[in-house]
Amino acid sequence: TVNGVERLFRLTVPATNPGTPLPIVIAFHGGDGAGEDFQQQSEFDQLARQEAFIMAYAIAENDRTAEEGEWFLNTAATSREDNDFAEAVVDELSLAYCIDEERLYAIGYSLGSMFTYEVACQLNHRFAAVASFAGTMPVSPETCEMKGNMGVMHIHGKLDYIIDYDDDWEWKDGEHEGVGTMSSVPGMIDAWGERGSCANEEVEADFFLEHITHTGCLGDTRIEHYGLELHEHTWPDEVDGTPTYELMWNFLSSFNNQVLV
Repeated sequence: TVNGVERLFRLTVPATNPGTPLPIVIAFHGGDGAGEDFQQQSEFDQLARQEAFIMAYAIAENDRTAEEGEWFLNTAATSREDNDFAEAVVDELSLAYCIDEERLYAIGYSLGSMFTYEVACQLNHRFAAVASFAGTMPVSPETCEMKGNMGVMHIHGKLDYIIDYDDDWEWKDGEHEGVGTMSSVPGMIDAWGERGSCANEEVEADFFLEHITHTGCLGDTRIEHYGLELHEHTWPDEVDGTPTYELMWNFLSSFNNQVLV
């Protein structure tokens, strides 16, 4: 129960010895994806059992209007509600399991990818890193104060016809009111490099892939981006030869969170 409202999530928990601290990965689905499995869900679940972490698949409220959107984004009066949900998932699991509070992560697809940046901006005092595919975030977010370390991985198809890669864009009239101008993907990656006070940027590119890495960031985190040259909006099975679910977990699991002083 979050702010008096019953919220739902699906759960996969590995079998471990009592007292083993478990990281949590919360997955945020795309638009209209509440009733479906998350992308590569069975693979994420199998990896969670192997690597000993919890997968929690958040489910959006089903009675929101198109103007509100399934996940609240950059709307000062409401965006806290889904952030409260994310924190409530962690708090609820902490009652039943031994949770590694410094290793809380979020992943997302499409609209859920956009919500991972609400987590990155507003919950970085608790969450350590996010990894997502095919989203973006506002050019001017209402709140994005860095209180803790935050690693960011973003994967995006450069031929995406739903979430534009190269240009800033506006939401369609009547949908997601109050969100504002959304950032191009390169602009968003640069902005996170600035937020993290990253010292170095490395770019590797070929015909199929552009890989950008910002290192030397606050808290020894990094900002990492894979731009898929010939890919659209559908979740990729693999990126640069590595299954996407493994690539994300390998990135996320590199980080733990400590509040900055």
